[in-house]
Amino acid sequence: MGFFETVSQGVQYFVDLGSYIFVPILMCAIGLLFGLKPGKAIKAGATVGIGLVGVSLVSTLTSESLGPVINRMVDVLNLNLTAIDVGGSPAAAVGFSSLIGAALIVVIILVNIALVALKLTNTVNVDVYNFWYFAITGGIVQLVTGNFWLGVLAGVTHAVLGLKVADVMAHRTQEIIGIPAISIPHGFAAASAPIFLVLDKIYDRIPFFKHKPIEEGEEELEEKKGLSYYAGIIFGERIYLGLILGLFFGVVAGYDFKGVADVTIKTAALLELFPMVVKMLVNGLIPISNQAKNFFTKHFPDRQLSIGLDSAVTIGHPVTISVGFLMVPIFMFVAAILPGNITLPLGEVPFAAFYVCFATIIHRANRRRTICSSLIFIPIVLWISSWAAPYFSQLATDAGMKLVAEGQLATTMAFGDLFILIPTLLAEVPYVGALLLVALMAAAIVGGKFLEKHYAKEDAKFEETIGTESM
Repeated sequence: MGFFETVSQGVQYFVDLGSYIFVPILMCAIGLLFGLKPGKAIKAGATVGIGLVGVSLVSTLTSESLGPVINRMVDVLNLNLTAIDVGGSPAAAVGFSSLIGAALIVVIILVNIALVALKLTNTVNVDVYNFWYFAITGGIVQLVTGNFWLGVLAGVTHAVLGLKVADVMAHRTQEIIGIPAISIPHGFAAASAPIFLVLDKIYDRIPFFKHKPIEEGEEELEEKKGLSYYAGIIFGERIYLGLILGLFFGVVAGYDFKGVADVTIKTAALLELFPMVVKMLVNGLIPISNQAKNFFTKHFPDRQLSIGLDSAVTIGHPVTISVGFLMVPIFMFVAAILPGNITLPLGEVPFAAFYVCFATIIHRANRRRTICSSLIFIPIVLWISSWAAPYFSQLATDAGMKLVAEGQLATTMAFGDLFILIPTLLAEVPYVGALLLVALMAAAIVGGKFLEKHYAKEDAKFEETIGTESM
């Protein structure tokens, strides 16, 4: 166990440097590994760091601007819920503080290498920071079963499921986001994909959700000049949406004119600034991803490998930003009325765009589909995060962290994750829990290969008739 403890300390030191330090170092190293010239690798890594600083600044503004409004809305709506959404950062700290978290970092990297070598995945997951999702899955399973190695297996299962989702959606992700040779095996975003994929098939049968070329959709809206036309303007223009949402937040919170005006302008600013800083982040990743593509093409001519990245690279898309902010008040209202929910949305609410980013990709930026899927997804997130609250509270206590007041439970909406829930439920089955987890991974690997071929054909047909995105 001494080895894992040493790894844990090393990882913790690296993570404690801050994402805007360790991620650029990691990206620079990856660029050099793939053959990028030192000057370009340093510039690319620094650009990623600058982008992350920008994201951090805008995120801080988001938290400072929307945090007080959200707290007031909690009071106005009388949300007496006992599981407090503490946000993703405390959850990451709890995950990495455990022995199982350190073990999973090593094991998952080795499993990823083995799967790539055996041609069972095409994704090389370098998003080490977000391994905390796998650590939480492993920690919960260890907590409920008392078995350390079963927890490790559950964490690996979560990671493998994410890799296969990333494989299946790699081409579509690259087309919608505009970065070659990447995929998203992120512990939460990838876990949202199965729901959105099923819904996408249902939408295909409903005329209201029909895909249309962007030019055709804009012409149709222009001709009708009705409610849908003006709705299109609101959802298509981030400034208008920001002004309307900010006004709504301020009024519901009971602010005076100055307070309403302040939150209105800041909300509009946030919707405009997020894509700008994410674009800087993307600009740093493009040289690395291009070099990785060249490297993979040269050394693995029969493979289409991709770099697995954080879902943060996806949130700059206009549809993701607009729908994400639209979901902020809806999270609050749904939490207030949803039977069986005990989660009080707080820490993660300002970052609702992260919860809808994969819907934008799967639905090819179709706003109607993305909005509808987000509305369906919110209750699922709240239910699962409520289920996880007692387990996470115990993990935090075991790590010596007091995250909430006495009598309350700690959780985060980031736990509204099927890839945490399903492995945990399977691991709890007496005697055969480990076999069920292995069977789930095998099914994901075999089924993933089939789905890759299916969606490759679907994407090719779509791009020939509609284009990259739809309206």
